[in-house]
Amino acid sequence: MNVLIVHAHENKDSFCSALGQTAKTFFENEGHHVTFSDLYAMDFDPVGGKRDFIAISEANYYKYAIEQITAHNSNTYNKPLRAEMRALEKADILLFNFPLWWFSMPAILKGWVDKVLSYGFAYGGEYGIYKEGRFKGKKAFLSITTGSPEVYYTKDGVHGRTLNDILKNINGGILELVGFDVVSPFVAYAVSRATKEERVQMLLTYGNYLQKNFT
Repeated sequence: MNVLIVHAHENKDSFCSALGQTAKTFFENEGHHVTFSDLYAMDFDPVGGKRDFIAISEANYYKYAIEQITAHNSNTYNKPLRAEMRALEKADILLFNFPLWWFSMPAILKGWVDKVLSYGFAYGGEYGIYKEGRFKGKKAFLSITTGSPEVYYTKDGVHGRTLNDILKNINGGILELVGFDVVSPFVAYAVSRATKEERVQMLLTYGNYLQKNFT
């Protein structure tokens, strides 16, 4: 199988990066082909705009979504975006690996979503949504680090909501919308407060999670 890991952490020595490398090693050891898109290392441009295309349509009114479907139909996306789209097309499993920022993903990863899961390529045009989405039959999941401890993420906790509530927009509004079967996320809580031994145990737990869900 083919696996696409989209990694969004600037520091290669971070615990989030360790999760990304753990997943990469696991899937490779299982015999799968892994594409590892390290967005910061790639200097990925998260801002959607005319520079995403090597040519612009002749429409009187510029609209980004229309340019996306035009680029899809005419193969006029720029080279970096074409490479990410090809990797996503081939992937049987998609992993977003990132630190939770403001109850969401870092801007660089949101930009990847905006630009790669584009109109005409991932939805719209010939493709439906949800059960009829382009990526139906494929799996997607999140591996996340948080600053807050697990006890904060309950209805009665400091945040007043569960992590599943917080991630609904990503799991439901992005991944499920384009057809993916979403596997429950792996979450490493409060890693900056954890001891070295606790972080080692988190990585072992992640290995067990991967083994359970993807062998």
